[in-house]
Amino acid sequence: MKCIENTKAYLGRRTINSYLRKNKRQVNVCNINNAKTIGILFNATHQISFDIVKEMVKNIANKKNKIEVLGYVDSKNLIDHYLYRKGFDFFTHKQLNWYYKPVDETVHSFIEKKFDILINLSLDEPYPIQYIVALSKARFKVGKYSLGNEYLDFMIDIEKEKEAMKNLRKEIIEDKKEIRYRNKEVERIVNLKAQTEIQLNFLIAQILHYLALIKN
Repeated sequence: MKCIENTKAYLGRRTINSYLRKNKRQVNVCNINNAKTIGILFNATHQISFDIVKEMVKNIANKKNKIEVLGYVDSKNLIDHYLYRKGFDFFTHKQLNWYYKPVDETVHSFIEKKFDILINLSLDEPYPIQYIVALSKARFKVGKYSLGNEYLDFMIDIEKEKEAMKNLRKEIIEDKKEIRYRNKEVERIVNLKAQTEIQLNFLIAQILHYLALIKN
């Protein structure tokens, strides 16, 4: 099994590297206030992420910009709550090939669009997200810092704020435990949601802050 997964990872990296060697992209730094087209990519597996991204879109949307959002659901089925969300598209495991490359037309269309800014809000690095970020024709790509990530033009290192986020996480977890469950699975879900909520909100706040300071 490990051998198969290693083969998939190798083919995935080779696919991305082959594309990048053949296609050179010119980076154009853009202020969030001047961006006419914005693409947002995120891991939509947990609904808390969707709720946060939806709020972000509402806050930055205006008459001067067009925002398109693409979410990846790490499952074979799309969550009912996501159906028919205006401005939001989603894809699942069903739209991946055997080594996890997205093969859905919606994903291809998103990749081809030359957004002024592509904001990657994924806190982890599943291959489908890496693939989209790497091949995207966006003029300026931003997101979370991770070691060896050469696909983004501007990155936010949220690990530097780990201690502050850790303390905030404790507060949020306590708030979410108003009904004192003793079930370990519920405890795990509460912890996961708290961690996602803190990190994603912090990442969004930092990205929007620095994108507003950029001078074109």
